[in-house]
Amino acid sequence: MTGFQARIGAFKFFDAFILIFPLYAVMFVDAGLSPVQISVALTAWSVTTFVLEIPAGVVADRYSRRHVLAIAQAGRAAGFLIWLVWPHFWGFLIGLVLWGGKSAFTSGTFEALLFDELKAQGREGDYTRQIGRARGVQALGTLTARFGYPTVLAASLASIAAAALAALSLPPAERALLAHGRSYLGQVREGLALAFSHKAVLRIIVFAALVIALGGALEEFWPIFGVKIGLSRPVVALFVGGQYGLEAAASLLAHRAGRLPTRAFYALFALAGTALLAAGALFAPPAMALLALYSGLLKMVDVVFEGRLQQAIPSHQRATIGSVKGFAAQIGVTSLYLGFGPLAQATSYRVAFMACGGVGAAIGLAYLAWPVKTKSAQAG
Repeated sequence: MTGFQARIGAFKFFDAFILIFPLYAVMFVDAGLSPVQISVALTAWSVTTFVLEIPAGVVADRYSRRHVLAIAQAGRAAGFLIWLVWPHFWGFLIGLVLWGGKSAFTSGTFEALLFDELKAQGREGDYTRQIGRARGVQALGTLTARFGYPTVLAASLASIAAAALAALSLPPAERALLAHGRSYLGQVREGLALAFSHKAVLRIIVFAALVIALGGALEEFWPIFGVKIGLSRPVVALFVGGQYGLEAAASLLAHRAGRLPTRAFYALFALAGTALLAAGALFAPPAMALLALYSGLLKMVDVVFEGRLQQAIPSHQRATIGSVKGFAAQIGVTSLYLGFGPLAQATSYRVAFMACGGVGAAIGLAYLAWPVKTKSAQAG
């Protein structure tokens, strides 16, 4: 498994070693985009991912998952090239659409490949630890730079090429070939039927989708938060790098929390929302620490529930079900983007951040108040 882990780590590292990532939202601001325009551009990414999530999962269950991962990188590379030559609203929007396609064909596919390879080794119980390590390496790969945007974009393109090569080195995940006996629509129907009829699976999907929507989506706005409270671009970039370091630690340690009861994770979700609400209320440089706490808590919850989901679903539907989770998450992400930008423009970014924190805290408390049988969440 040592060689396999190295290839997994290489793929996740280069997939995230996108130097423009910590500053691309600031790049949009510097290019003159309004809060609504930024929201619309990010919504285009989310809607693209939303539309392609389930078809991408079915493709990954029917064909070589490593090839799907490698080809997906090409879309993001094309988007960055457009940003280089056309750094305006429509160029940014088209680039994010292409990035959304890459996201759809990566989410669910990578997790399915990893779990099935571990299962072939008789080590599927180690999945939460391994996905935590992979996401930890990915978080460490999201580093920063102090150079101009064109230079950083060019360096990001080199990393994308390395990620594609690393993807091609991964195992072929032959278990996915079992899906060839079904038609495309049959594969979709069976995957959706399993997701909606199995209560444990559905419960995990819904909660994990909320975590992704309020976690990953808001991370796009952290650099703007930093700029609005008066931090310089280099300091913002350093903060984002440090934040991903904290997320890496949370991912690496998540497996240790895997046996906690489900209600404990609902409490962590509520705590994270409270931290974001407090950060928005403070809206000063010390609030960046609260944003880091928010991201770290949600990353830990995300890794644990990803492990529980993979344990609950069959191999030949693994990428399809993973994409159903992504599809559900994109509903929340799209709703957040459509609400955040207009609210920020009508009031302020500060109010928009506080509103999102309040929503997160309310959802966590609602889950805590709702009586559920938690032991079935790891069934399968």
